[in-house]
Amino acid sequence: VVFDANPSSVDAAVALGAEKADSVAEVCAKECSTIVTMLPASKQVEEVYLDSKNGLLENANPDTLFIDCTTMDPSVAVSVSLACSERGHTMVDAPVSGGVGGAEAATLSFMVGGSSEGFGRSKEILTQMGKNIVHCGDAGKGQVAKICNNLVLAITMIGLNEGYNLALTHGMDPSTIANIFNSSSAQCWSSGYVGVPGTKDYDKGFQVALMAKDLGLAMKAAEEAGVQLPLGSGACEMYEEMKGDPTVALKDFSYVLEHLKGMNK
Repeated sequence: VVFDANPSSVDAAVALGAEKADSVAEVCAKECSTIVTMLPASKQVEEVYLDSKNGLLENANPDTLFIDCTTMDPSVAVSVSLACSERGHTMVDAPVSGGVGGAEAATLSFMVGGSSEGFGRSKEILTQMGKNIVHCGDAGKGQVAKICNNLVLAITMIGLNEGYNLALTHGMDPSTIANIFNSSSAQCWSSGYVGVPGTKDYDKGFQVALMAKDLGLAMKAAEEAGVQLPLGSGACEMYEEMKGDPTVALKDFSYVLEHLKGMNK
């Protein structure tokens, strides 16, 4: 059973055999024992789960397993998980990494926060979508792992493209410098993802706006913990600046190369 605010996403799932629901409440009415959610941010998670009339908790069947794959504030994951427990349900936060390609190939990584029982129940479902399912600890720890992962990802993506920008500005062949990076100590996930600089399709992939959101979550978590993020704060500032341009916000986050080129004197 599928419901989404985007009709085209629903149509795609229905074409693969899913049954359409017209609301969150209708998903529950289909007697689903497990419900997987993936939403834009913390606000939408609270609305979908906690709405007193149409929310999941108001309409769910007894002992429902909720698997939420949103990347959100860890404190919201904890509070919503507690609300689920109080209603007799089980919830795990299971943010995901691996991108569109990983989703299509069912090779995603899931970072799971919740009880051991909840992890065990959810793993059976998550292994249908991914190959690396990790129990990170209790509620909210999946979110901590995800925002730390994306913090590192943003920093390495910027560092990689600073190197590319400098090399290309000095006239190096893009393929040559890419081969060097991918066979030397600069090799990283980002270097494999970008490939040869300038050949990436920026209209597909993990959006600038989503990376800016995740970095904002990392900065909030760091402030709450009294942790300094000197490189992270610079990365957050750069992606926030990019997000401010509506023509860039929906581009793949590797578009930072073009942003850096625009900063050249």
